[in-house]
Amino acid sequence: METRWLYRTSGDFAELREESKGVCVIPMGCVEKHGLHLAVGTDILLASNIAYRASQLETFCVFPDFTFGDLPNNFPIAPGGSMSEGNITLRLETQMLLLDELCAQISRNGYKKILVCNGHGGNSSWLNAFMRKLGNAKRDFVMAVFDIGLMVPHNFARLIRDNGSGFFPELTKEDEELLLKQHAEGMLSGHAGMGEVSLMMGIDPSLYHPEMLGRESGMPTGRAGLYKKHGLKLADGGWDIDVPNAFYGDDPYGANERIGRAAVRFEAERLAKAVKFFKEDEYLLKQLEKSQKGW
Repeated sequence: METRWLYRTSGDFAELREESKGVCVIPMGCVEKHGLHLAVGTDILLASNIAYRASQLETFCVFPDFTFGDLPNNFPIAPGGSMSEGNITLRLETQMLLLDELCAQISRNGYKKILVCNGHGGNSSWLNAFMRKLGNAKRDFVMAVFDIGLMVPHNFARLIRDNGSGFFPELTKEDEELLLKQHAEGMLSGHAGMGEVSLMMGIDPSLYHPEMLGRESGMPTGRAGLYKKHGLKLADGGWDIDVPNAFYGDDPYGANERIGRAAVRFEAERLAKAVKFFKEDEYLLKQLEKSQKGW
């Protein structure tokens, strides 16, 4: 079934709304440097693709991408480039206003359960603030956020260990051994690390450039810890000074399309299960009804 908002006609739009039981998912990400080896659109590409794949498992409406998320480090681009080259961000006020307007339009079209499928960790803070703001406004919809998880080697290894070899049918024995080895060695995998690289390999392998590995380090500087030690809080925990290359982790050698397909399927299934619960839940709508009586 075609679940994407933009691909439906006005004549058959009601059918999608009915099949979705009023659930609309907004894929959200950002445009941000991911080391030198991943595309700047990694986060929104992941959110968009995983949302669509999940909608084929558990029907829901997939809204057009909310592409431009929040970034704290858009410094001027100096000669030779910088960690912010290729980045695009909007003012936080603009992002909040845009999401507010979009939610109102989604609700106007009959979707009363709105879920943000978030592929960018930097969006978490403002999304929480946005939902708190909704709590003090007249509205006729409920909202929640689903964060895409990174299937780092440690998650893979734990699932293989707990469920046995073959739990991920996409993987070969060699893939399992690699992931178990990386887990045992304590592989560091964060932003643009093995987890995100694997997911991107499962979506579009051409957007991973292993030949660029080794040119910039993924090791954190540890500078943010100096501020934390003195009880000082920085934006995003000082992420931009701790991860100046927008790459956090060991070089993701060994990533391949099989691992990627397993990671994407796992996340799509996890989102589908979350949507199924969101569909069936009536508690939030009842609470909303009670809270709106005073408006």
